[in-house]
Amino acid sequence: MKKTENISLAGYSFTIEADAYGQLEQYLKDIRQAFDGNEAAEEITADIEERISEILRECCPSGMVVNIDMVDNIKKRIGNPEELAGSDVEQDNQEGTEAPATQKTVRKRKLYRNIDERVLGGVCSGLGMYFGIDKVLFRIAFLILFFIGLIGDAEAFLTAAVIGYLCLWIAMPAARTVEQKCEMKGKPVNLENYRSKDFELSKEVNDALKSPAGQAFERIGGVFLGVLMIIIGAGGLLSGMFVPAIQHFINAEIMEEILEWGPLEMEEQIISGLVNEHTFWILTLVMMCIMFIWFLYNGVMFTFNLKHPSWKPGLTLFIAWIISVLVLGVWTIKQIADAITLMV
Repeated sequence: MKKTENISLAGYSFTIEADAYGQLEQYLKDIRQAFDGNEAAEEITADIEERISEILRECCPSGMVVNIDMVDNIKKRIGNPEELAGSDVEQDNQEGTEAPATQKTVRKRKLYRNIDERVLGGVCSGLGMYFGIDKVLFRIAFLILFFIGLIGDAEAFLTAAVIGYLCLWIAMPAARTVEQKCEMKGKPVNLENYRSKDFELSKEVNDALKSPAGQAFERIGGVFLGVLMIIIGAGGLLSGMFVPAIQHFINAEIMEEILEWGPLEMEEQIISGLVNEHTFWILTLVMMCIMFIWFLYNGVMFTFNLKHPSWKPGLTLFIAWIISVLVLGVWTIKQIADAITLMV
């Protein structure tokens, strides 16, 4: 059995075999030495460590131990430390020939959605990063267009804001990997290309739900749904008090029909028999109460964003309601069958 170590890399914890840990530690040491003397050495090293952590999270699910093969794969995908440092120096020299030595080299940025500083999809934050303008200004511009169209009855502005934002969301890839984030910010990091720029609807929906705006909408929707369920549950439980009145009302209607039209037909006699059975109303009341208690319970949980207990009362109530429906159904079928037998 191999000895293992617990390490932290870019804020993530991993369990790694001792020999693999030795190779990874040496690789990181070589990277630090390769970039020693570079004014952005710490930033570059941190980005590379984040990239290594990203690769490990891809190939090493939770609970799995990092082995030496995974470390070798990391070294192949990222590259030799000396080559990385050499290519970075070459790029600095090439760009330095076009600008005075006293000026800071400005690398061309690429347009990405900045999902690390997003409110919804990261579009405004990405535009701000690309153009070097405060992202808040882009957000204000979209909000102005949106509210002018919403309040000022100018559908063109509303359409432009919504359609424009959605089109940019689809057209601009998200900066998910370290390399993409470096390209978005214009950082001097030349790691091996690793891009996934395809627009995946499921991933975008998940990202939107996890964003601050998505969480706010989710919370508002939860409160609305919760209050609605509380109203339904409380109203339903109160309506249970009127069940005896319903029974008397139906009986009165049946008696009125008998007085006006004479003896009841077979189907009407069966219904009359059920209505006069107290067991039928008790089972119906139990079924209704369980259902409306379920609404009330879930409404409270949604409204106040509470965690469900481990014994899952919501599921327990639902199962109890299913059982009550089955009991009522079986009892009703038996009563109908007995009534038909007596009439025949």
